[in-house]
Amino acid sequence: MSIDVSLIIVNWNTNTLLRRCLHSLSAGLGGVAAEIIVVDNGSTDGSTTMVREEFPHVRLMSNRTNVGFASANNQAFRHAAGRYVLLLNPDTEVSPGAVERLVQFLDAEPAARAGATAVLRNPDGTVQHYHKRLPRWRYVLFVETVLRNLFPRNPWARALYMLDGTQEAVMEIEQPPAACLMVRRSVLERTGLFDERFPIFYNDVDLCRRLKDAGHRLYLVPQAEVLHHGGAGGVMRLPDAGSTDSLIGLLRYYRKHEGPAAAVLLWLVLTINTILVLVGGAVKVAIGRRSPAWWRTEAGKRMRLALVRESFRHPVDEEAHASACVMACRR
Repeated sequence: MSIDVSLIIVNWNTNTLLRRCLHSLSAGLGGVAAEIIVVDNGSTDGSTTMVREEFPHVRLMSNRTNVGFASANNQAFRHAAGRYVLLLNPDTEVSPGAVERLVQFLDAEPAARAGATAVLRNPDGTVQHYHKRLPRWRYVLFVETVLRNLFPRNPWARALYMLDGTQEAVMEIEQPPAACLMVRRSVLERTGLFDERFPIFYNDVDLCRRLKDAGHRLYLVPQAEVLHHGGAGGVMRLPDAGSTDSLIGLLRYYRKHEGPAAAVLLWLVLTINTILVLVGGAVKVAIGRRSPAWWRTEAGKRMRLALVRESFRHPVDEEAHASACVMACRR
């Protein structure tokens, strides 16, 4: 039987959430033929044992080390057989029929629709604003610098996160997150999936930019819904919840898509912003509104950004990376 969708889930120490995600797929798939591929990035919480014992139909790829989100997804993509590839976070729970609705939407206009995403909801049922526009200078300046604190209601931050729109109708989305993103495999075979120079952050932003530059269009399908425990898929365990690594990803994105000069200019903007934050923080420490420990932590984080030094590290050598995957495949 031909496979409609290859679902790819990259897991790192999210045993409980992964179990709930996999359980939700029995109803979430509806009537589509699917294969489920879980790539475990060196978890130590028993995730691989849980998948083997409780979900024998899942194809498990177990890495000895954490090779990064981008690399693990690429690893699974090389073995995917579906007409569509659905990237799904382990901290998601798919609503009944959601995957089938995404497939039906894309099948309706094969030439015009390259990919689709679902409405993401918080556990309390409210809508998450993870669907964004691609980075542009006006968004970066009013979201990633002190200008956001000075102008908290500025229109550019609202525009980036599409806060003035509604998610009740089909709409084109420039940058849906990889927490839930379905793309035609035929398209990905031409563009590639993730650039591994973005190991944790901005790999999905880079993918969406490449798809847009190639003339492909991505859409939000409001009839498909996914509950998303935002950040619980491992990001929150990174230093400062990954905020510094995210900005480093933004710098790399600018270098790749806007050129070295734009990347240098962005680095200067972020470095000036760092100085302003630390000076302002020192004043707050002096008047007792912040602790010295806070300032030291903030200084370390900002210095890491200025040095473009990510907290995530790939496996230490190529031999370790090449031998990282121990595949246990079952259907």
